[in-house]
Amino acid sequence: MFIYIIRHGETYGNLNGDGFAETDLTPNGRNQIAFLGKRFKDTDIDKIYTSPLIRAVKTANAVRSFHLDTPIEITSMLLEKGTAPDYIGLSDEDLHTLCPQATISPRSPLGEEDDDIAYCRAVKFIDKIKAENDFDDTIVVVAHGTFNSYLVLAALGFPFKENFNFSHLNTGVTLVQYLEENEVIKTKLKFLNDTSHLV
Repeated sequence: MFIYIIRHGETYGNLNGDGFAETDLTPNGRNQIAFLGKRFKDTDIDKIYTSPLIRAVKTANAVRSFHLDTPIEITSMLLEKGTAPDYIGLSDEDLHTLCPQATISPRSPLGEEDDDIAYCRAVKFIDKIKAENDFDDTIVVVAHGTFNSYLVLAALGFPFKENFNFSHLNTGVTLVQYLEENEVIKTKLKFLNDTSHLV
């Protein structure tokens, strides 16, 4: 299994220092996701998961634009850590306007979340991916800079460590692979925060 963990494109919130609010992509962010989509044009993708925040949905749509038959699921499990405790994203109607083919999972607000709770949420999401998909599938996950660090730790089976995170630039791509060698399941970090599609 290949799991691509991707951060959304640049937003106005990224520019003004409020990366947790519901803000749209900047013109630069729209350019970034266009390049991201082209990067995945020839990659076979079995499923896409995305946060319900508009910046993530639009980024996921850019990847899916070359894979119109690929199922896409919008889930609050991928909300950014630090999202307002009672916010679950746009309405289902608005999300379907952005992405008509999406399946929208039942959503619930995060409430007050510390690092340990956020890490546990990431572990549950990685377990969800493994349970719902075949071992040979290729999965794309679009989420957020802070929460993607928890996702990478969870995907690699690493414990959470306070004051530690990975760098995730806008549209940065991380690839984790699960494979079987000599009847043993192994986990490999193929690359982290790759933005070569922007060069």
